[in-house]
Amino acid sequence: MRSKKSNLKNVFAILALAFMSFVGILTETSLNVTFPTMMKQFNVSLDIIQWTTTGYLLMIAIIMLASSYLNKRFTARQQFACACLAFMIGSLISAAAPGFTILLLGRLISAFGAGLSTPLMFNLIVEIMPRPKWGFYMGIAGLVVAMAPTLGPAFGGVINYYFNWRWIFIIVTVFAFIVFLCGLIVIRKYHEIQKEKFLWLNFIILSLALISLTIGLNQISHGLGNWLFWTLLVIAILLFEIFIHLSKKTENNIIDLKVFEQKGFIYGSLAYFLLQFVNIGTSFVLPNYVQIVNGQTSLVGGLILLPGSILAGLLNPYFGRLYDRMGAKFPLYLGGSLVTLSGLLFAVFGMHLSVLILVLFYGILMLGHRMAFSNTLAETLKLQSSDLRADATAVCQTAQQLAGSIGTTILAAIMAIWQNKHNAPYSVLTAQGSQVAFIVTTVLGGLILFSYTRLFSIEKEKKNK
Repeated sequence: MRSKKSNLKNVFAILALAFMSFVGILTETSLNVTFPTMMKQFNVSLDIIQWTTTGYLLMIAIIMLASSYLNKRFTARQQFACACLAFMIGSLISAAAPGFTILLLGRLISAFGAGLSTPLMFNLIVEIMPRPKWGFYMGIAGLVVAMAPTLGPAFGGVINYYFNWRWIFIIVTVFAFIVFLCGLIVIRKYHEIQKEKFLWLNFIILSLALISLTIGLNQISHGLGNWLFWTLLVIAILLFEIFIHLSKKTENNIIDLKVFEQKGFIYGSLAYFLLQFVNIGTSFVLPNYVQIVNGQTSLVGGLILLPGSILAGLLNPYFGRLYDRMGAKFPLYLGGSLVTLSGLLFAVFGMHLSVLILVLFYGILMLGHRMAFSNTLAETLKLQSSDLRADATAVCQTAQQLAGSIGTTILAAIMAIWQNKHNAPYSVLTAQGSQVAFIVTTVLGGLILFSYTRLFSIEKEKKNK
């Protein structure tokens, strides 16, 4: 009886973290559909207002860098409480923001909470759930991580249309407070605390590298000849080199670089990164496309993503079981192929995407993404030894958030390049920019399939030794 109660409590603990992660991730893209409204209200351009999403994702990525250390240093209950409080405080600041700067500040504080909750959820799955059930629970977690950002535009569109964008933050704060109260009941201490020294210098250098990289990529909108783009890119590379050099000289590093000694892990995490790049990037482009090019309302801009998200989301646990029963090759190859196909279809019909076509093509993308996303993570983590899984999780979750940030930045920059031209109507220029963005996602789909090929080839070589 005790065992059953304990197992049930573990399930509820995972669910509490899943709901908190859902709320945090939901706001990643809920503002995307409100950008045309907020651009007018705050008198800023698209490549500026998109930082409410890009900055949010970047902050999450930075916090996730320390998730392996935090998992050792603090209890799950402590991390959960801190995550909820930070998210709620930041959301309330955003709701009351009188200008863009305060809005961005609130978003960054909220991101601190979201950056704590998501890796904690994945760490608990591999820590307290039996190995044969990883695929199923990773599927549930993947449902949260992948479905929330695509439901965001629908949620944001409905709230913005019937109320205003400030209510987005008020509603998620109320929901987070309920999850906070419930989570404190079921989440407890699962392992002994290790009081290790935190390497602030390494953390700051790596954080600055990610910031420089993201801001640098945002300069693409001003052309590849822009000196600031290349300067920030060089700075980012140098900072990464310094971080690697320091890491080799220190023990108990922020992230144990031994995870990269496993080549299969590199290709698996790359595929995981690219899947989220395409997912978040596309969910940024489409709501803006349907409003600017097709002249639809923010309500329609949000709802176009809903059918595909719901259908694929409901199938996500099934895709996890498919991985448990059939192995990784079938769901990963098929999922990657559907992601590539969707990008190709968007690119071919990029100048004339009706609402119905958008819904259909996006549905294909979501089916492929859901089939591959959480299963890619499960297969990638499987390659690591148990003592490196927390670090591997930190790498993958940081990569996932960074992918969303960079995906939004690059695709926004591509669209801005065309929007800044004056040789055609604004709607036509937006369609042209979107078409180029979809060509990029198609190429990335091909890289995802290549990564899977290398991953399975390395696994086969390892088994034959």
